[in-house]
Amino acid sequence: MTLEHNRDYLNGALSAREFLRRTQAGLKLHRQFEPRVLRWELQMHASEKSAEYQAGFLDAIGVYVLTTLEGVLVELYRWELLKELERGRI
Repeated sequence: MTLEHNRDYLNGALSAREFLRRTQAGLKLHRQFEPRVLRWELQMHASEKSAEYQAGFLDAIGVYVLTTLEGVLVELYRWELLKELERGRI
């Protein structure tokens, strides 16, 4: 099954990308990071969603972390997240 057919998973992954974009913008503006931000996002926003949505959200965050750990700078506004997820980078 492709990601286009699994709407909850897809929406969760795209929501994670939006979360990363907001977090990056906040870091540029305020020059500080609150470690609780991700936990708060998961508890307040994603916990109300389906298990598939949560899986998509966490998988997208995981792909981002793995990619950056490889030393690749991720441009969040050009990042082809769905291709990364379909390639099975997680």
